[in-house]
Amino acid sequence: MRVIALLFLALLLSECKEEKEPGPKTFAAADIYWVSSEDGTSYTKGEWMGNASFVYQDGVTTLEVSLSDMEPNSSHAMHLHQGTLEEPGRHWNKGKFITFCDSISMGKLWQKPFAGDVGNIEIDAEGNGSFTLQTDLWSLGTEDDGDISGTVLFIHEQFEDFEYECDPTHDHPPGGHMNPKIAGGTVVLNAELLQ
Repeated sequence: MRVIALLFLALLLSECKEEKEPGPKTFAAADIYWVSSEDGTSYTKGEWMGNASFVYQDGVTTLEVSLSDMEPNSSHAMHLHQGTLEEPGRHWNKGKFITFCDSISMGKLWQKPFAGDVGNIEIDAEGNGSFTLQTDLWSLGTEDDGDISGTVLFIHEQFEDFEYECDPTHDHPPGGHMNPKIAGGTVVLNAELLQ
């Protein structure tokens, strides 16, 4: 009996040793500024109005967004774009021309057309909003197709129904739908937030 107990204890200890220590963390941040545009293609940076922090560890990126001075009781779509804050490019999509609607992120369907579709941030009665997301579709500093370093997080004027956008019966207008950009910030590795 004593031998069995010792073997059981040894087995438990070996399982504890096999538990993997968390890997190193990679940090990034984006200070969010109001933007304005005359033509909808080039933008002028305005006042600071929020920030986003990114932490990448063990294949998972955690995003936390905090905004202030927004229109009270509103909802706004957020996307990652290629290009710059002043001259944004296409939606970031891991360099692919496919839909990510049926892709799996954190064991669940992504249910958004692009890999860089973040979601909607809800703004409270005081004009403040916060948003958190975890995904294994993104990375930081890895220089692979999932690396979001250098992309631009844009806040849009209106909310979006991402699941509806994934519905194959949804009629997409030519050139996509229009949802003006109102704020944004560049994702910078190892950056410190302004506030």
